[in-house]
Amino acid sequence: MLAFAYEPKFAAGMRVGEFMLHRVVRLFPLYLLGTLLVYATLMLCTFGDADSTGRETAYTLQLIPQLFMLPAPPQLGSPDLYPLNAPAWTLVFELFVNLIYVLIFRWLTTPVLIGVVMAAAGLLTYNVLTMGAIDGGSQWPSWWAGFGRSGFAFFAGVLCYRLVGSPKTADRPKSVWAIPLLLTLPIVCFIPASPEMRPFIDLFLALGLLMPPLICAQSIAPPDKYTGILVLFGRLSYAIYILHQFLREAMGRILWKWTILQDIAPLGGLISLVVIVALSYCVEKYYDKPLRRWFVATLKERAARKKAATAAVAG
Repeated sequence: MLAFAYEPKFAAGMRVGEFMLHRVVRLFPLYLLGTLLVYATLMLCTFGDADSTGRETAYTLQLIPQLFMLPAPPQLGSPDLYPLNAPAWTLVFELFVNLIYVLIFRWLTTPVLIGVVMAAAGLLTYNVLTMGAIDGGSQWPSWWAGFGRSGFAFFAGVLCYRLVGSPKTADRPKSVWAIPLLLTLPIVCFIPASPEMRPFIDLFLALGLLMPPLICAQSIAPPDKYTGILVLFGRLSYAIYILHQFLREAMGRILWKWTILQDIAPLGGLISLVVIVALSYCVEKYYDKPLRRWFVATLKERAARKKAATAAVAG
């Protein structure tokens, strides 16, 4: 998706700073809201506890670097890179890989890209075999594992875009097979595995099963009657990902205080799912999209003024 949207712009001369600013504008508003929601939830949940003062101080100190999208140092009391919004750890690696991508784009021919993907796959393999699973990188002791995981996933996606011909349009042949293809990866992620087999299954899913469905998915589109709902959930995916942590923290506290509510499972989980999807819809429509639209318009207006001023000086 990123390659489809930006590779033509890179070729037309888009600068590194402009691209990275667009990426921050895309990620930061929802990230900030998700982080503040978790902070408010944790502060509220600790109210009245005997040791609340110490925890409230720790949460506040952890919030300071995270307001700037920076990880919180482990000296502040948590091994997590982003203790107030754990899913956010992937964003810092995504931005890093985005930066590498735009910096090396002029040399990133398809053969070179294949080499980059193979190198990232090697690093990912080492990480998984060393740690026993693919989910390393969210905590300081294993932070380095995030480079292999994000690097392989991102550049494999770019390679798939190149392999299907670097299409300039989003139009694809319509096929009902797009639906079962969409469900393939979520289903296979439920393959049971012992701790001994976990790293090998993780590697099989990442290295063996990621790219073929991705290439197919870039080659076909679902029938029109499914397009609306799929586009909607595609739009909501980032919001759901980065906003759900506050609800998880709140539900954990509620179930700890009122253990009887555990008996209503899985109803509680279904209710939480409905709540986070509804919240994500409202936030994406009334907060994220308008704010990003304003940012982009402001950037375009600033660029137009700069271009006009340069032309006036040159004239």
